[in-house]
Amino acid sequence: MIELRQLRIDDLEFLLEVRNDDSTRVNLENDKIFNIDDCTKWFLTTNPLWYVILNNGDKVGYLRTNGDEVGCDIHPKYRRNGYARKAYKEYLKDKINATLWVFEDNFAINLYKSLGFEIQEKYKTVRGRKYIYMIYKKELIL
Repeated sequence: MIELRQLRIDDLEFLLEVRNDDSTRVNLENDKIFNIDDCTKWFLTTNPLWYVILNNGDKVGYLRTNGDEVGCDIHPKYRRNGYARKAYKEYLKDKINATLWVFEDNFAINLYKSLGFEIQEKYKTVRGRKYIYMIYKKELIL
């Protein structure tokens, strides 16, 4: 059972464990390694609306949000179990639209397409890789 719980200060060590892993950073626009002091300052000054992804009470990842922009990072030991799909579905159920950025060579692009995100013409080059913009728009049934 997936649950999204708002990120708290006591979740920051877990967030850094996931975020600073090489296999996570390679697919992030900002691939810098952060320490707990940086992370705590960021948390206290921005009060982010991010979510921890829980599976039966266990932390498996987190969902990043910034307005309508969303992203998800799953802990390496929990990947390939459908947690990102479930987390996005839970998050998107109350959203009319959402956006995200993804490297075109990231296998997660297939997940995003299956959830209804569509590739846009907008892109940028980051570390020599094409970073593309995708939009999700819920079809409203009248």
